[in-house]
Amino acid sequence: MFVGRLLLLALVGCDGPGKITVGDDTAPADTDTDTDADTDADTDTDTDTDTDTDTIPAEDNFTDLAWSLHPEVESLVYVTWTQAAPATVHVEYSFDAGEWMSSPPFDAAAGPNQQLVAGIPFATTAEWRVVSGGGTFVDGTTITTGDIPRNFPMPDVETGDTSKWIAGGNYLLSSVNARTGGWTQGNYYTFIMDREGRLVWAHLADDMAWTLFAQVALSGDHILWDAATYWADFDEGANSQIHRWYLDEEIEVIDTPGLHHAWVQMPDGGLVWGSQDHGGGEALVERGPSETGETILWTCRSNWEGSEDGRGCESNGIFYSPERDTFLYSFYTNNSLVELDHATGESLWWAGDVAGGYDFVPEDSQFAWQHGVSWTDAGTLLVSTVYYSGDRRSTAAVEYEVDKDAGTLTPMWVFDPGVEADTNGDAWRLDNGNTLHVVGSSGNLYEVGPDSEVLWHLDFGGTHLLGRGEFIEDLYALVKPRE
Repeated sequence: MFVGRLLLLALVGCDGPGKITVGDDTAPADTDTDTDADTDADTDTDTDTDTDTDTIPAEDNFTDLAWSLHPEVESLVYVTWTQAAPATVHVEYSFDAGEWMSSPPFDAAAGPNQQLVAGIPFATTAEWRVVSGGGTFVDGTTITTGDIPRNFPMPDVETGDTSKWIAGGNYLLSSVNARTGGWTQGNYYTFIMDREGRLVWAHLADDMAWTLFAQVALSGDHILWDAATYWADFDEGANSQIHRWYLDEEIEVIDTPGLHHAWVQMPDGGLVWGSQDHGGGEALVERGPSETGETILWTCRSNWEGSEDGRGCESNGIFYSPERDTFLYSFYTNNSLVELDHATGESLWWAGDVAGGYDFVPEDSQFAWQHGVSWTDAGTLLVSTVYYSGDRRSTAAVEYEVDKDAGTLTPMWVFDPGVEADTNGDAWRLDNGNTLHVVGSSGNLYEVGPDSEVLWHLDFGGTHLLGRGEFIEDLYALVKPRE
């Protein structure tokens, strides 16, 4: 999150990322540097050598301050003003007492100017001011953002040791079904929340399409979210699409026929997804950034020995490793995952119920109904899976050591949240060693430390189906670039 660090008069300290503590918000006093040595003997022959550097008062330099809400996302606010002279400016805004956030600075011309303000929660009032590079500012009228979108399930928040949170993890991007019931039709929102569990951005998929894999583009300057029709229209995913969005404007809609669950963006900007519309039981297909059709990379029927000719082969997770140029491909219909070569389509190894795969050590550590498969930076395998502790069943994040020489998977770390998802889930190892675990249809999401300490917990209250999750540092990186 971009944080303004402009030194104002009466600035007394900083309360961490995104917060500026201010003791006095009044406009700065006149900074007259009059150095005249007046030798006037009251004979009207004054030889004043005044070097007064007064500038235009802020209230005269910034006029016509106004604000309006974004027409689609009513947590985004456009603020406008007119200024008398060119200056480098930014906008500061506050909705928590004594804490100010900032937009990025830009070189504003004389005349009308506009800035999009991001990060204010829905249904919130906020103060704001335009600040020039010289330290002068003028206040605008109080902002009130729009209501929380209809039926959006706001979570309860449990916070652990905040000093152990992932650095830069200021916001969470994910998706949620407004309806309860687990794997069910409904109203799927892509959303962004702050660490207080406040909703700062949301977009509803059209026509009850499913969104399960919202993510920040690899370029880092926009988001992508899926609108899958496989379970909404029962059309084999023929009309599924992926949307590319700045926070404030749609960029492009990409047709992804056959998409029903997992997909990934490739380093070249292209897309790969599991398709139920290309034959072979299930097919892994790729569309490059400038292509209009798909290339079939792999099918269960042709490329996976032991998968019973692809019958009942349906995926729920894909992870691409640029270093290996391979995909991890997970299937809930056979409790198995396979690693396959991107270039050749060869199945390199697999594990689970499909015959001929790697063994689990011990045998009862085999994953089941696994989702959210990924490699960690350490080369271990992380999954969200059914987990048993005595007679109690839950959905845990489990990390496995994969020994390709021995052909074995051995569990080495477990986070058991004590809650169960009937379906779906996601697990990612974060850069600081923490783990983000989205417990699918349980409606729970956790950031946990290496010792499984719960550091942050969102509980959406009921069986709201959650999709893939990731943390965001800077919302302004996702705003349409200034022209």
